[in-house]
Amino acid sequence: MQKQFFDAIRAGNRDEVERLLLLDTSLIHAKEKGLSPVLIAAYRLEPQLADFLADKTVTLTVFEAAAIGRTTHLVRLLARNPDLVNAFADDGFQPLGLACFFGHLEAAEYLVRAGAMVNTPSNNELHATPLQSAVAGRHAPVVRMLLKNGAQPNVRERGGGTPIHAAAANDDTESIQLLILAGADLHLRNDAGKRPVDLAEEKGHRRAAEILKREITKRFRVPSST
Repeated sequence: MQKQFFDAIRAGNRDEVERLLLLDTSLIHAKEKGLSPVLIAAYRLEPQLADFLADKTVTLTVFEAAAIGRTTHLVRLLARNPDLVNAFADDGFQPLGLACFFGHLEAAEYLVRAGAMVNTPSNNELHATPLQSAVAGRHAPVVRMLLKNGAQPNVRERGGGTPIHAAAANDDTESIQLLILAGADLHLRNDAGKRPVDLAEEKGHRRAAEILKREITKRFRVPSST
């Protein structure tokens, strides 16, 4: 039944999830590869299902609360154990990285105020910082907040990409502009030898490519003598 339960969560089938929980309430405490039902629903981009499962859970973990943006729960959890703010989940992500990936600005801001390290990479093969998680999720407001709080714009993750590589690949022009203003290096190449502008062009993101080309030209322009 546990496999059916997690299959239903991944499928976003709330009726089936509810039916299975009625048959076995202990399923709410089950885990699959270290992930709880709430986190699996969040990762499957099923926020309503994640909220439903959270309401069925007796006590949310700091990772679950961050992933679904339950700031009030974060406040209570960190009041009892402040060290949780920089703890790592079984999948290698910290609370701030989770809040940033899922675009929960209020929760992310609170975690930063509570002492979350903005430049610590995930403890997994992705090696992604909260800024890279925010860019991956296309959450420009979170990107802005992180940069204002000292996030480094040129950190590299798996594959050698920087945040602006990801923004270019996603056609996220708002994040591109924020990263440029924060000092993103447009000439850095990933492990495949690609610059951000190369990724934008390859994917047909004309507006993103235009912004990147314009900025590259601006930085190479030699000031005229008077």
